[in-house]
Amino acid sequence: MVQFSIGVGVLVLSAMPLGAPAQAETLLQCSFSNGKTVVLETDETGVAYRFGRPGQTPELTLHRPYDQVDVTPWPGIGRSIWEDLSLHNGEVTYRLWGALDRMSEDHELSAGLIVEQGEEELARFECLPNSVNYAVFSFSDAYEAAGYCWNFEDVMWQETCE
Repeated sequence: MVQFSIGVGVLVLSAMPLGAPAQAETLLQCSFSNGKTVVLETDETGVAYRFGRPGQTPELTLHRPYDQVDVTPWPGIGRSIWEDLSLHNGEVTYRLWGALDRMSEDHELSAGLIVEQGEEELARFECLPNSVNYAVFSFSDAYEAAGYCWNFEDVMWQETCE
């Protein structure tokens, strides 16, 4: 088994004893103005999503294996360094994003959640600035640690890395 530990642009892999419980690592966590929070975590089996009020049973919990998760890495241009990660639940997609404003003095972090059904946006939540727990490139780093690599030519993730 492998444990993922993600820091600012750094990914550390360490072996876990056989039979040890999977330990989740937070990729994104934040609070919204409506009093709810979102938590996005990863472990060796995939990505977990929880949404709801702190201290209560989550309104929605999803766990998806890596091959059912869509990660869009930063394309290398623009004011912000950003990435997003999408989880699907039937026809509804939960798209989380994180960004760092690389042009500002303080390099502010921002993040949010967009809920979509097809092309229709059902809800949009912006994280409260002081509540954002996100490390730049953590979505992509976790996906790479799971064995995927970005194919620049085809502009897609693939399982076979050359």
